[in-house]
Amino acid sequence: MDSKVLKHFLKIVQLGSLTAQIKKLEQHMGFRLLNRTNKGVSLTPEGQHMLPEIMAMVRTAEQLQRKVDQLRQHAPTTLHIALNSTFSLDINHSIMNFMMDTLHGYRIVFSSSESPENLTKLANGDADMGMVIGCPAQCDDPMYLIDALKVPIVAAMAPGTTLALAPLIKPVAECAYVRVFERFVAMYQPWVQGKAVYDSGSEQVSMSLMKSQGGVGMVSQAIAEAHQLTVVPDFMDALDVYLAMKNPLLDNQDIAALNALLSLPATSVPPASAWV
Repeated sequence: MDSKVLKHFLKIVQLGSLTAQIKKLEQHMGFRLLNRTNKGVSLTPEGQHMLPEIMAMVRTAEQLQRKVDQLRQHAPTTLHIALNSTFSLDINHSIMNFMMDTLHGYRIVFSSSESPENLTKLANGDADMGMVIGCPAQCDDPMYLIDALKVPIVAAMAPGTTLALAPLIKPVAECAYVRVFERFVAMYQPWVQGKAVYDSGSEQVSMSLMKSQGGVGMVSQAIAEAHQLTVVPDFMDALDVYLAMKNPLLDNQDIAALNALLSLPATSVPPASAWV
């Protein structure tokens, strides 16, 4: 069975579209894998039963191909993994150690940047995996929820800033923080009406605008504490964390093991009960 067809099936399950290749796969198996509706496709009971097996076969095929390439080149295959600079050093160290232990057959090159840059790396082929905050609509790669991590987001400003006079720092549409900003604006109406607005594509830009323009913007609680920013009281939100993978090198058991590791006290984040 052609692993490319199986990989295409996983992509369709993720995106909800159908091609002729899947019809051939269903003919080969002798039963339907997907239900077709005007709204897209969904897994049949047989498809749900086969999905874990197909994921395992695709992963095995990918690993086999990488092993073949490795033997041809007489050198380990390089994987590029983009960590998230919003995370603490402890969290990123735990992720690094897990990846090196689990993917020990590869030469791993780590980088660290914010979610929008990690998404760009994935889209350009400069990363094989990437940690992203929030669930971006523009990511074409499979996303796996890391439910052991949530990132608390606060509205913050530079020390000495007067909230009543502060302009707004709005995350761009590609940034997951924009949904937190919209909630903040809704909560603080009509105070925010008529205020000047500066666009920001990253936490670093937001912090720069806080200092240079006296603005109030959205940053992670950890960043606010590390830079001693003034936090707007009575507002906090939280965003989920996802691992995006171009190829399924980690299976569901691996994701569960990563979640278990990140649930340990050394890498914990404030509990959900602390969020308002």
